[in-house]
Amino acid sequence: MKTLATIANGLDARMLRDVLALEGLHVKLTASSADARQGGAVTLLIEDAEFERGQALLARWMAEHPAPGSDPVPPPPAE
Repeated sequence: MKTLATIANGLDARMLRDVLALEGLHVKLTASSADARQGGAVTLLIEDAEFERGQALLARWMAEHPAPGSDPVPPPPAE
């Protein structure tokens, strides 16, 4: 298995695992640190054969669902 991503919290990690599962991918969640049960980072692991497809789907999903408060369009250059 390969590390697909490290997600800041378990809720988001489980949601992304489910999104990828809908696409037929097999993702396993593991604690990234001892405090993961208290809201710490979680690592998404994926089968080697599914890694490239997983990366592409995750990148597409992240582009379509930017983090709250982020600005996906860069501001125009200052004059």
